Amino acid sequence: NGSLSEAARQPPGAGQPPGRPQEEEARGGEAAAEEKEEEEEEEWQRRREPPPWARPRLPRHLRPLHYNLMLSAFMENFTFSGEVNVQLEVHNASRYIVLHAHRMHIEAVRVAEDKLAGGVQVARSFLYPQTQVFVVVLNRSLEVQRSYNLKIIYNALIENELLGFFRSSYVLHGERR
Repeated sequence: NGSLSEAARQPPGAGQPPGRPQEEEARGGEAAAEEKEEEEEEEWQRRREPPPWARPRLPRHLRPLHYNLMLSAFMENFTFSGEVNVQLEVHNASRYIVLHAHRMHIEAVRVAEDKLAGGVQVARSFLYPQTQVFVVVLNRSLEVQRSYNLKIIYNALIENELLGFFRSSYVLHGERR
């Protein structure tokens, strides 16, 4: 199921690494192996820094190489839907992808290395409104000097204010356009 529940979009608590207690209970034995992996502290935890999504700037461990963006605008109700595919180059290994997003509903997120290697499992994702970012948490770290594809399907309002994809109007010969 590519859609995300409201609970899946919630930020993890107080800088702690995101856990999956409900999922772990449901999977039983599989959870023990993953639990050991998650017990390892992240670099930002060892340094006692805020998590990557709570910082004012995006982390520099990934570099976008190419964007492919498709949008469909619906002017009858001023909404739009979109799909973005971002080719990412990894500079430092990380389980987190952090990118700017605000006032969006994320329907699906997928990360893949390539068609032969297949996908990288997404543990969870969430919007973090305090810094206006969207965070993708992976089950494993992305490997250095490798290229990955991030695919996000989303929808949102076409805003009335100068934010993101917004609408405006003008008057020409007494007619509002």
